[in-house]
Amino acid sequence: MQAELIVAIVALVVAVLALAWALALSQRVRALTGARNELGRMAVAGDFGGLAEAIKARLDELAAEDGRLAAEDAALAERIGHAVRHLGLVRFDALPGDVGENSFALAMLDDHVTGFVLTSMYGRGAYRLYAKPVTGGAAELVLTPEESEACARALRGTSLTVSSEGRARRGTLG
Repeated sequence: MQAELIVAIVALVVAVLALAWALALSQRVRALTGARNELGRMAVAGDFGGLAEAIKARLDELAAEDGRLAAEDAALAERIGHAVRHLGLVRFDALPGDVGENSFALAMLDDHVTGFVLTSMYGRGAYRLYAKPVTGGAAELVLTPEESEACARALRGTSLTVSSEGRARRGTLG
């Protein structure tokens, strides 16, 4: 009984959406028909100057809309370039023979090779989490081999690289 109720609700939602879509299409058809009728009246009346002006005005509107869409497209392309789009994961054993491959390095980079490498090191009784920034393809801190491999995996196929030559670690963690 409950399954039938769910099916009925889904069918009702689909029907309402179809009705809304049909109404939107009918509005559009009505507007296009009105414009076509207006142009037809101008042509029958011999008002070819008015017809040419109406067509030119519509073409100008379309050109302005095309320019607006091109500007929006460029803005979106710029924003997408700064989104995290390249991910690389390497699992490894921080303390060989102790707990298995429960540690990982995760590189999260954008198209400008900027982002960070998140490293989780897990061992019996100890857990560490590190984040190392990467800016313009250069790591600010020295990367471990696993972190470098995570970056390489993230960027594989892009011909971009990350250099781990950065400032040296200030001290050792113990």
